[in-house]
Amino acid sequence: MNICIFEDLFISRLAPLNYFRHTSKLICGADTLLEKITNFFPAKTTLTLHSRNYIAPYLAEKFSKARINDLPEGDCLFFNSRVVFKADDLKVITKLFKKQNNTAILQDKAVIAFHLSGEKVLQYKEVINREDDNLVSYADIEWLGLQMTEAKDYRLINYPSDLILYNEDQLNYDLSIEMKGKKKLHIGKKCSIGKNVVFDTSAGRIYINDNTIIEPFTYIKGPVYIGENCTIRSGSQIYGPVRIGGSCKVSGEITCSILHWYVNKQHYGFLGHSYLCEWVNLGAGTTTSNLKNNYSKIVLAVNGEKINTNSIFLGSVVGDHTKMGIHTMLNTGTMVGVSSNLYGAGYHNKMIPSYSWDDASSNENIAYEIEKAISTARTSMQRRNVEMSEAYEKMMRHVYENRDETQL
Repeated sequence: MNICIFEDLFISRLAPLNYFRHTSKLICGADTLLEKITNFFPAKTTLTLHSRNYIAPYLAEKFSKARINDLPEGDCLFFNSRVVFKADDLKVITKLFKKQNNTAILQDKAVIAFHLSGEKVLQYKEVINREDDNLVSYADIEWLGLQMTEAKDYRLINYPSDLILYNEDQLNYDLSIEMKGKKKLHIGKKCSIGKNVVFDTSAGRIYINDNTIIEPFTYIKGPVYIGENCTIRSGSQIYGPVRIGGSCKVSGEITCSILHWYVNKQHYGFLGHSYLCEWVNLGAGTTTSNLKNNYSKIVLAVNGEKINTNSIFLGSVVGDHTKMGIHTMLNTGTMVGVSSNLYGAGYHNKMIPSYSWDDASSNENIAYEIEKAISTARTSMQRRNVEMSEAYEKMMRHVYENRDETQL
């Protein structure tokens, strides 16, 4: 069986989270959106990732067994990288496609999934392999002449805030699958658990992956997933739903947040309803506001537009390689791009562009030289024994060269 996970026309609304990764590598719950799909299918399934051209070389490094923008011959199932699929969703979809070939599932003009026979795949290759970034659209489905099926219940990630909105339900779901039966607490191999650590599973399961250190006097309330090779500093307070990726070092108070791999939050300070990408470093006392004093709905700045999240809770969305100085204060609904540096007294602006230095004291924002940004990023990665590849560096340069004042 062949499957393809594609990016569509709307992925720009998820910046800066997907600047340095395929959109399906975003996280909601314990797993990435990609893993929710691939875990459903047999290990021998041929995987194709349809992506923007500038990240394709990096994806080829990261997914050596996958095909990048190169569909194999034969029937293929296509899945949108922005959808939070559950196993039951995938069962329904595959069952439908067995009965109805060359069929597409749509939701509010967004393409959720579609099936192509071998003949149609050959036609589609003309679209997917264009030199420009040809992101999948409703027009492509019309051009292919597929049967249309309308849906309404799929969870689409339209904006970064949706990852936080759906995180609790998805985390409970993922942990129920990972920890089969009535088990509430899992502690992996070679973990070090200090004295007086409290695991509170009254509100959800707790999963601690291998080789993780949890220092004394730490309180963890589920649902919580903590990845491998992490260090949870003494006195930490983690209130689920929280997902912490592998090789993170955290401390202080964390609630309702998602951390990618290699995040440093080693000091006190509150992190709430926030999403942090890889290689983010929070200085001592960095604090996010996640609730307005008047309890009004939080508005995000996305592609120069104001988007109502319809939620009263939202902290900060922070792109890869961004660093924050001590006592950094972030307001509700703050969006920070990649490779930025935040410092100074007072609250920062709610939108901080990529590759910039932002001074809260003077409200001044200046550009970050790309050579210095890459040098710092390379040093951060080397400190964790990760070498920056040429493809990764080119990806960073592409984002720098194509940044827009109205975007992150």
